[in-house]
Amino acid sequence: MTLQGIDLSSNNGSVNLNKVSAPIVISKLTGGLDYFWKNNLIDESLKAHKLAGAYHFEDEYHVHSKIKEQAYYFFKHFKPYLGKVLPILDYEVPLNDKIFTQHDINRIDTFCREFKRLSGVNCVVYCSKSLIWNHVITDYLKHNNMFWFAQYADLKPTGYQSKPWTDNHVLDVSVIGQQYTPNGRVNGVNGAVDLSVFYITSANWKKSC
Repeated sequence: MTLQGIDLSSNNGSVNLNKVSAPIVISKLTGGLDYFWKNNLIDESLKAHKLAGAYHFEDEYHVHSKIKEQAYYFFKHFKPYLGKVLPILDYEVPLNDKIFTQHDINRIDTFCREFKRLSGVNCVVYCSKSLIWNHVITDYLKHNNMFWFAQYADLKPTGYQSKPWTDNHVLDVSVIGQQYTPNGRVNGVNGAVDLSVFYITSANWKKSC
């Protein structure tokens, strides 16, 4: 089974969730050690009976701050949504600001362990597909965390896709979904929006929260 999803941040235009057909809506919640998106759409998503997710952006303000402290900062703001919203770590920028290395995998591992210790919940990891297949994923991440990867065929405007293009690399992790464009055009969102397809049932999404 596949489910369509959108993800949102302050970079998006106006949103009317009553017109968004995708059942999954993911909002940015925090970033780094001091960014909080007060206008996030998490409560609105729940009221609209969407499957909701909330993400923490690791490289806020282009700073790779202490990762355990980031996990705590995310948890502090995510805590009211425990059991209702899927937590996600958004990891997009290499620690050395050039290329991903094993240090980035270890950093993701540390965040996920600390968030689990604080919350009792395993967060989803969002990252590029190449980060996964180019490096050794720790046993902890393989056994505990699902991955939502980004890979685009192109940057042309597109609507929802049920079977988006991806390369032939096989990932040795649990994959929950693929973000297939940053340039989606769908009803309910003014302007471009990230679109993803998720390989999960509604029931299992809720169980993972």
